[in-house]
Amino acid sequence: MTGRPHLLPTAVATSACAAILALAACGGGASAKTAAPPPASATSSSAGTSAAVAPSPADQAALQRVVPAPTTTTAAAGAFTLTAATAIHASPGAEPVASDLAAYLKQQTGLAPQTTADSGAATSTNAATAANTNTNTGIQLVLQPTGGDPALGTEGYTLTTTPTSVTLTAATDAGLFHGVQTVRQLLVGDKLQAGTITDHPRFAYRGVMLDVARHFFSVADVKAYIDAAALYKVNEFHLHLSDDQGWRLTVPGWPRLATVGGSTQVGGGHGGSYTAADLKEIVDYAASRYMTVIPEIDMPGHVGAAVYAYPTLACDGRHHGPVTSVSPGYDALCPSSESTYRFVDSAMKAAADATAGSPYLHLGGDEAQALNLTQYNAFVQRAQNLVAAHDRTPIAWAEAGTAPLLPQTILEYWNTAQPQPYVLQAAAKGTKLIMAPGDHAYLDQQPAAGFRLGLHWAGYVPVSKAYDWDPVTVLPGVSPSSVLGVEAPLWTETVKSLADAETLAFPRLPAIAEIGWSAPNTHDWPGFSHRLADQAPLWDKLGIAYYKSPEIPWG
Repeated sequence: MTGRPHLLPTAVATSACAAILALAACGGGASAKTAAPPPASATSSSAGTSAAVAPSPADQAALQRVVPAPTTTTAAAGAFTLTAATAIHASPGAEPVASDLAAYLKQQTGLAPQTTADSGAATSTNAATAANTNTNTGIQLVLQPTGGDPALGTEGYTLTTTPTSVTLTAATDAGLFHGVQTVRQLLVGDKLQAGTITDHPRFAYRGVMLDVARHFFSVADVKAYIDAAALYKVNEFHLHLSDDQGWRLTVPGWPRLATVGGSTQVGGGHGGSYTAADLKEIVDYAASRYMTVIPEIDMPGHVGAAVYAYPTLACDGRHHGPVTSVSPGYDALCPSSESTYRFVDSAMKAAADATAGSPYLHLGGDEAQALNLTQYNAFVQRAQNLVAAHDRTPIAWAEAGTAPLLPQTILEYWNTAQPQPYVLQAAAKGTKLIMAPGDHAYLDQQPAAGFRLGLHWAGYVPVSKAYDWDPVTVLPGVSPSSVLGVEAPLWTETVKSLADAETLAFPRLPAIAEIGWSAPNTHDWPGFSHRLADQAPLWDKLGIAYYKSPEIPWG
């Protein structure tokens, strides 16, 4: 998990439970469906005494709007009101996330809260002060110096809101950032519903994939897509950098990859490619949203752009023209040539160098029909070793399971239309799996017949189908311990703009994000459809394009 570096706090902060007082947020609790709301503290301005006030049904409903569904949710009476005087207090190490929160609140409300850096002790007493007085002490971000609650892991958080304070506590800055996304979703006008949310992810890997090879996307558009995904606690950003229709990565020693292979895209447009500086900008931006960038160089198939630039990479030696159709070119790298592996090594090194900090590198491996199985397996075996030599964990599409795999190699399952016993065999030997079933998780599949964007080779995928699956049962016979997480790929054969990408991704990306983050016992389609409808005003505010699916009770 990558994120912005921060100074580890050295002061021993008071436990978040002491700051929360009557709301008793620590130590887990019942599920979001069954938790009984405790009484909230309501301070009398005349007598200085408190009386228990139970949360109303409206209070409870106001807290049930978060996507992905939190682990536990307990409503309390009342709401915290943001004002021009509201300040954000950050414990040591929490300052970057405090700045993010201030920017988000300004974007959503127009208010410009000030951020202050507090000592650990000062921050931990703010909420207690608010509970004993009627003073609004603002928003506290508490980064726990001792690792926090082990049950919450490295990405979990606790959010406690009263009418006088908001306290967000986590063991890491990534956890704080995920909690900030919950605050953004809960904010209605200038109010945050009172209550306590304790939350942590089900799976460590929760990814999205953007294909920039079929249609090229500017750095600004890629960053905007990262922003939209971050709102739903996605932590992996898989960037598909090469395919038949375009090569998007500058590779030292192979200049024609960018200038020739990068000059094309679907429909014959001008294409484009990223410099090392461009990719560094993307990587740094993703890290600021606590996402890891996973570069993919697809091979030995899907290499039309590469062999267009360098025809000798193919065994036939003929001139290969540009591929501008939606269909694959069905070219392949020549697996018997040593020059092929010099090329592969150069490309993998360039991808690794351009994505510093990422533990992964995706080598593709799908739909290599131009090679027989012996040729394909030999290529995969050598390619994964080259990836490992650059200190990266190899990821490959599930077809690579036919080859002997390194112990650390990860397979990505996508093709639900064909039996793949080799995936089960690899998993039984310890190979981890990323689940991206095309008939549930592929965002480029049309949500309905006749939709203006997308394809439907895996069938139509309405929002309800994107939500109706479980990563540990979607491939029968796979042990739950084999599943690393989930991914929502977006292939761009028909996608020409950021607005097109968002229209296919929303509202289905949040559905798949919930599959990856939330416990199975929280999965409930009627409830999810209403929580999804509650996201629409935020998407409107942020300018995110989305499909108003008739399955969702908008408004």
